[in-house]
Amino acid sequence: VISCSPEEIKCLRYGVNLKRQKIVLEYSVPKQGLLAHHAMEVDTTLAEREDNAIAEHLKRTHALWLAGVCTAQLAGLVGRIRNAASPLPPGAAGKTQEPRNEKPRRARIQSIPPTARASKRSKPEDARKVFDDIGPNADGVLTLESVQSYMCDYLGFGQAEASVFFEQHGAAGGVPFAEFQKGYPAWNPFMLAQRHEELLVRKPGSLGASGQAFKPQQLNLDGLEDCEVYACTPTAQVFADFCKRCLVLVGPCESAVFVRDCEDCVFWLAAQQLRTSNCHRCTFYLYSKTEPIIEMSSELAFAPWCASYPRCKTHFSEKGFDPNRNLWNAVFDFTGEASHSHWRILGLDEVVHLTVELNEPQGPDNGTPLPPDNPVPEVTHASLVADPLASGESCGEGIAKIPQTKPQLPALPPAGTIIRRRAVQDARSKSPVGLRALDVA
Repeated sequence: VISCSPEEIKCLRYGVNLKRQKIVLEYSVPKQGLLAHHAMEVDTTLAEREDNAIAEHLKRTHALWLAGVCTAQLAGLVGRIRNAASPLPPGAAGKTQEPRNEKPRRARIQSIPPTARASKRSKPEDARKVFDDIGPNADGVLTLESVQSYMCDYLGFGQAEASVFFEQHGAAGGVPFAEFQKGYPAWNPFMLAQRHEELLVRKPGSLGASGQAFKPQQLNLDGLEDCEVYACTPTAQVFADFCKRCLVLVGPCESAVFVRDCEDCVFWLAAQQLRTSNCHRCTFYLYSKTEPIIEMSSELAFAPWCASYPRCKTHFSEKGFDPNRNLWNAVFDFTGEASHSHWRILGLDEVVHLTVELNEPQGPDNGTPLPPDNPVPEVTHASLVADPLASGESCGEGIAKIPQTKPQLPALPPAGTIIRRRAVQDARSKSPVGLRALDVA
């Protein structure tokens, strides 16, 4: 008998046994030199339950093996087994059975979206073009399905955002043009402003992508309070201004991420450089190619990037971000003081690894969603106390002799200390949103 913790298990691949209605997981325990398989039976008699609900039940029942597994990926395997187990209707012998829950997915946009300039000042005819493109039904209204298809699949927004929009503007069972026009500013993928208690997602390619005409664009976060923003896609530049109590993830940014006048927020950022101004009590899980710069800020906390989302490894590679060369702790403080440091390094017991699961099929056949991945090494106490690297580039420190008081290194944690993990699904949730969500992670 071999004893191990969930953190020691490395999931390798999955298989399905359609005849026995089981999902088979191949896993290893590197510390023990073990390679093994674990079979999990799927109860196909629970017709009233959705695939996601059954996947969540499997994760609870087989928590040791599935603690870090993407729910959406597991739900896709459940769906395959239930499709195969569903009996054909009378008279359908010899016919091909239509898969359950399989609807055509609209391909992700590859050019500047028509909603790129959506705002309160947009002309009615501009909103009307988008409304007609989404496709109103015979009653002249947009259904929830059509909103989800355009907003989530085509533009690359999250499912929660589409659900909120429909709840706010589709009270009569559909969204008429007058209501659509009222909510049209929210369809701008590049501007998230004055939002409260919302889960906001930008999927891969939604803000542009390498290798196509629609290049990575600038993302603006302004005046967000108690929100969660997960930009799981490359960007050209990012501005986060006047945000409070938010959780924010930004995939590889090819230039700088500017964080200004923010309070009590937690950021997972990958960028060429981080620059903060007038920020207080914020935490940064950071990948930076150059020295991070802080100014007029206080009570900041830093740790290496520790987040996973689908295609994260690909995005790091496309932007030339070397996962093993991270200047996260080479912080330069333009308003540094000799008496104390304005920033500190998190202890291992404070670190939170974020995993974002997206409702994104692998291809037009609506295959199993891609699992989250992360190219950056796992955070350890050794990485938290390591000496900072140097980029060899100037960040302006030669202008004046500004005191650089370094923080005290975190103490060695007790044996067995592991980092906390938070998983976020691309779906509407009744759980707390924003900074409060970390209290229930």
